[in-house]
Amino acid sequence: MELQDGVWKTNMEITADTKAALTKKVAAVNRLIKQLDRERERRRRAKGEGGLYKRGDGMWVGRVELPPGPDGSRRRSKPVYSKDHAIAVEKLGKLRDEIAKGLDQVDKQLTVEAWLERWLDEIAKPRMRPHAWKSYRSAINTRIVPAIGNRKLAQLSPEHVRYMHQHILKSTYAGRDPETGQKTQIPYSTRSVEEAHNVLSAALSDAVSDGLAHRNVAELVTKPQVLSESHGALTSDEARAVLLAGLRDGDQLVTRWAAGLMLGGRQGEILGLQWDRVDLEHGTLDLAWQLEWLPLKQGADSEDPKRFDVRPGFEHIPLWRGAALTRPKSSKSQRLIPLPAPLAAILRVYRQRWQPNPWNLVWVTQRATPISDAADRKGWAAAQARAKVSEPVDVHAMRGTTATLLLEAGVDAKVIQAILGHASVVTTRGYQRVDLTLARQALGNLDALLELP
Repeated sequence: MELQDGVWKTNMEITADTKAALTKKVAAVNRLIKQLDRERERRRRAKGEGGLYKRGDGMWVGRVELPPGPDGSRRRSKPVYSKDHAIAVEKLGKLRDEIAKGLDQVDKQLTVEAWLERWLDEIAKPRMRPHAWKSYRSAINTRIVPAIGNRKLAQLSPEHVRYMHQHILKSTYAGRDPETGQKTQIPYSTRSVEEAHNVLSAALSDAVSDGLAHRNVAELVTKPQVLSESHGALTSDEARAVLLAGLRDGDQLVTRWAAGLMLGGRQGEILGLQWDRVDLEHGTLDLAWQLEWLPLKQGADSEDPKRFDVRPGFEHIPLWRGAALTRPKSSKSQRLIPLPAPLAAILRVYRQRWQPNPWNLVWVTQRATPISDAADRKGWAAAQARAKVSEPVDVHAMRGTTATLLLEAGVDAKVIQAILGHASVVTTRGYQRVDLTLARQALGNLDALLELP
């Protein structure tokens, strides 16, 4: 027995009659030595070191026993490592505390981009409307990922969220100049930053629920102040000029522009209107459905009723290719509104020369197909050019024009709110049910739009 490099060593002689017997004896001695080493290791462990052991390469490894899985199987935490014994004990203690508080171990290698991709398809998509999902996907791909996509999800901090805000405000996207129509780079707005912040916050909330993050850092950061960006509005004289020019020149969609200006309907609500929801006799109109262009499943037949890539149970009526009728997003949007007398009059004339289509839509293209958003925008731009409107507005401004004209006419804000089915048109204390008579009287203020000079 001798001491070498601080370790006591000895040699042992084992004999046997045969080589096989000798092999068995050596194996038995080795097992005994290993068992003694394990018992000695257990005796040496101080308080808080349970689950900690030293690997052959000198690395200390620690794990914590977790409650059995749903099937009763054994579960252990992910390991903590350190070559330093004291640091390994500290890490193991912190791990125990986190597990005791109900905090699951997070995947420290998972990036923000990887989580957002999974979240968008597996969690967000089944519970969202198609257009909202596309908007989320755009915010993720064009704003969030370029700014912080390579960050580790578990290490995300409020500082990273604020950096994302600044990164977006300094970035641009490809678009067209509203005056020249030429392709150009357009700076992102504060509204674009707010949208990205909201999407990130929603994704982080689900990451916390799934045990992939310990907190939603987006909730700790103040969202940027959104600078209001109005779609604009036509004056009463401009709106009247557009309609009279359309009547004079035989614009096939003049009744569509009249409905947009006099009813304040959303683009999809007007384009998705069907004759069986227009009561010309009693002067009412039902906006219970809207036209929406939905994404198709990959490889789906354009005539397959189940061709749309939407969540199970999403209420829709297939029309043509990607076009479908869907329910407006809120019950306030599903509303019955009165028809102003002049609008009802020109709709009666239009109804007589209207060409039938398979879906009974009030307005369709010359090929008798549903009107796309792009075609509608193009037609509205041409209608304004025909009337020589000096500062044209986009198609969504028709809705704002209705609100503006009704406000100028002195109509109560709550009546406007009920007509438009949108709580944010004007600031009110809350939504209030409005009698149809009041709404009819209010819309009667717009009759002059169709009066001949």
